[in-house]
Amino acid sequence: MLVGVAAVVAVAAAAAVAVVVLRGRDDDGLAGVDTPAEARQLASRVALKPTDWGAGFWPGSPYETGGQPLEVADDDCGLVPGPGDDVLATLERNSDREQNGAGTGGSVTAQSVVVVLKSTRSAEAAIARTQSDTQRCRTEYSGRQQWEDVHEVEMAAPEGFDEAAVEEGRLVVDATGRSVDQPYTEATGRKGRLVLRAYVVGSPQENRSAAVKALSRMLDRV
Repeated sequence: MLVGVAAVVAVAAAAAVAVVVLRGRDDDGLAGVDTPAEARQLASRVALKPTDWGAGFWPGSPYETGGQPLEVADDDCGLVPGPGDDVLATLERNSDREQNGAGTGGSVTAQSVVVVLKSTRSAEAAIARTQSDTQRCRTEYSGRQQWEDVHEVEMAAPEGFDEAAVEEGRLVVDATGRSVDQPYTEATGRKGRLVLRAYVVGSPQENRSAAVKALSRMLDRV
């Protein structure tokens, strides 16, 4: 499950957390990115803005948050901050769009998150934990939010990534405590010590393709 889905109010929210990679290089594309300041600069360049998701998206609330490690599922499948000692920088950006035109009462929220880690081993552990949490927890919680039918989707890693994990399910209670029924897709990709995650909620026809496309777009910016 994704970090900081507070932007989801009416329907569901979205996102992308990521540790980033450079396509076509032997290294991970992070040469010279060794300090928190350098990592923050990279994350700011890579994380998606509303216009990157397509027409009609605007900044969510909150729009940007940073400094939080990726969330993991605890023993009861509640989402809690994961280990942060090996994190150089994180940045998430939230974007919203009205679904199917005004007046329908629905919206789409998309979140992209960039996480820059100190080591490849830590990035590998982050992906492994994501997969194990998805396999273990059919229902997950965060504050008032609740996700059900959580399951893993087998999918080849997009070009340029060392590995990827895809999770899908349904958001059934949003951040305000309101009952909803919104499908979501969360796609996470790793390249070296970088991981990218995209989380999209609210558009069953677009979630998966939008999330995978978002990973590739972020990778191109490393």
